Amino acid sequence: MPQQEGPDKRNLPLSLVTLVFGVLSVPLSFARHLVSLALVLAVLAILFGVLGRMLVHRRPGIYTSSSIQHSRWGTWLAVLGLALSIVLWILWARDVLPFLPRK
Repeated sequence: MPQQEGPDKRNLPLSLVTLVFGVLSVPLSFARHLVSLALVLAVLAILFGVLGRMLVHRRPGIYTSSSIQHSRWGTWLAVLGLALSIVLWILWARDVLPFLPRK
């Protein structure tokens, strides 16, 4: 049974930040000069997502289901962004992937 949204429910802290950081970590990992920023954003989003999950387990039933879903999606996207960042960073460091040609 889905949780009911009500006036006594509140948003999970940092759930939207987790989602935004997770979403940003994926496309930024494909930019050679921004891959380190993507890595940092992904790690922060994972930390915020774990913190949110701990809060939900500690006090169940007080947070809105939409904010819990934002946190969950952000965490999964951050895991994807972290994996992409690490793989692409290694590939660029070994010059497997070419950099943009100079004009």
